[in-house]
Amino acid sequence: MKIFFVTPKLNFLTSGGTTDEYDLTYRTLQDLGHEIFVCTTHPKANNIPYELPYTVIEEDIKSGRMLGIQKGAFRILRKYSNQADIFFVDGQVFLYGAGLYRLLGGKVPVVGYFNRELTAWPGNVSYLFPHKKDSLWWKFKKFVRFYFERYFLMPLTDYIDIIGFANSCLTESYRNFRMKIDSRCFIYGDPFDYRGLMKKHDISEDTYSKRNKMHGPYTLLYSSKMAPGKGFDLVLIAFSKIKNKDNFHLVLGGDGPEEKFVRKMIHDLHLEQYVELPGWMTKEDLYNRFKLADIYVQAHWRKDLTAMSLMTAIMFGLPSIIPGGGGLEWVARNSALYFEDNDPDDLARKIEQLGDDYQLRQKLSQQCYIRMDEPELNHRSRIAELDKRMKEVVANIKKNT
Repeated sequence: MKIFFVTPKLNFLTSGGTTDEYDLTYRTLQDLGHEIFVCTTHPKANNIPYELPYTVIEEDIKSGRMLGIQKGAFRILRKYSNQADIFFVDGQVFLYGAGLYRLLGGKVPVVGYFNRELTAWPGNVSYLFPHKKDSLWWKFKKFVRFYFERYFLMPLTDYIDIIGFANSCLTESYRNFRMKIDSRCFIYGDPFDYRGLMKKHDISEDTYSKRNKMHGPYTLLYSSKMAPGKGFDLVLIAFSKIKNKDNFHLVLGGDGPEEKFVRKMIHDLHLEQYVELPGWMTKEDLYNRFKLADIYVQAHWRKDLTAMSLMTAIMFGLPSIIPGGGGLEWVARNSALYFEDNDPDDLARKIEQLGDDYQLRQKLSQQCYIRMDEPELNHRSRIAELDKRMKEVVANIKKNT
C-alpha cells in the first residue's frame, strides 16, 4: 500500500524522541512492503541530518491557530487522495480536519494516532515554581474553546477509520472528552526499539546487575525539558527532605523556560553540592549518563502520558521511581517503585528505600527486560497490529466501491 503520513515536522536532533518513534514506524512498515510518504506541514522545523529511505514531502500550513491547522490538514488530504491508499495523521494535531475530510466524502481511509493531550485541555503547571496566572479574559477563551471542541468538533472524529492511542490512560482521557471509543480504537503504544538500541549501545540484561553498587553515593538521574509540569520542583523538594544526602548525587539534565526556577530552588534549599545541571545534552551524552546512573527518578508528568526518558531508562535496565496510577506506571509496570503523586515526602522515602536496598534495585532492573518484551511495548507486535487493521480497512473500502 501507499501510506501517506501527515506530521508537523521531522526533527531528529532537538525534538526529544517523537521523531525517532515515528521514524521507527515508517521504516518498519516499509520493511513490511509498503511505500511510505511523509508529509511535513511545518517544514521550517525539519531537521534531517541524513538521507532517509522514504519520501519526504514538504507542505506548509502557515496558520498557527487550531482551525487554520485543521483547514490545512483537510486541504492536504484532499490534495493527495488520488495517490494514497491510506492516510496516517498525528491525531492530536489534525483530528478535526481528518474527520471532516472523511465526512465530506474523502475516499481514502484515515488512521489517527494520539500520543499527546489536546491543546484545549488544562495546561501543565509546576505548582512549586512561580507561574503566571491567566487573566479573566484568557480563562473565558479557554473555557469556550474547551466546550466548543468537546461538543461541536469532537463528533468529527467519529469518521476517522482507525484510532491508535499511546496508552490506556490516554484512551480514557479522550473518552472523557466525548470521543467515541469503539472497535476501531486500539493501543498502539510508543514505538521504541528496545532490543535494537540495546545492541547498538552494547547493553545486555546483566549490564546493570554487574555494576550495581553495594554502597553509595548513588546517582539519581532525570533529564527532560525544564518546562511546566515536568516535576523538577517536586524532585528538588523531595531531595531536600532526604536525611542522608551524602548518599546521593542528583543529575538534572535539560534546559527550558523553568531552568531559572530550578537554579533558584537549588540555591534556596542549599543543594549546590548535591545537584548537577549538565544542561541540554546530545543523545550520545544523555545515553552515557544513563550508563552511569544508579536510579532513574521522574517526579511528575501528566497522568495520561508516557515519557521517552522513562522508556530509555527501561532500555538501560535502570530501576525507576515514578508517580503511580497513570501513563508512566502503564509503561513501567513491575520495573519501578511508585510514590503518591504530588507527594514529595513519599518520594523522599522511596529514594531512601531504593538507595538502601541492593536486592530491590537488582529485581527492578531485571523486570525492565521482562516488561519491554511484552506485546504492549514490543514495537513489532504493535506495528503488525496496525498493518493488519490498515489492510482490512482498505480492503473493505475497495470492496464497497
